[in-house]
Amino acid sequence: LAPSVDSFKVLTECPIVVMLLFQLYPDCMQSNGSDLMPLMVDALRIEAPPVRGTDSLSQQRTDFMAAQVKTLSFLTYLLRASPSLIRPYQEHIPQCVIHLLRNCPAEAVSTRKEILVATRHIL
Repeated sequence: LAPSVDSFKVLTECPIVVMLLFQLYPDCMQSNGSDLMPLMVDALRIEAPPVRGTDSLSQQRTDFMAAQVKTLSFLTYLLRASPSLIRPYQEHIPQCVIHLLRNCPAEAVSTRKEILVATRHIL
């Protein structure tokens, strides 16, 4: 059993928690959102290497991509709440979405669906 610090499944829940905190404390969104934005875009730009062989590594890659998709969903929340935060990254985000769609494993249906929903909100 992996410690939670090394788990992409735990990382997947972090954007959801931050989004909830921003909903509870909207005054914090503008100052903290601008600090978080470059970090989130950098996280989306990371490309997980292709995995051949072990199921364990394949599952970790799928979990990592799910964490990236949750981050993308959080970005769409910020887009609706404060479009000015996203504007400096408008060239990078579509590239990240395309990368996620191309590399999302076929068996990760819910993750792929969430990418499409986030894309709809971006458009």
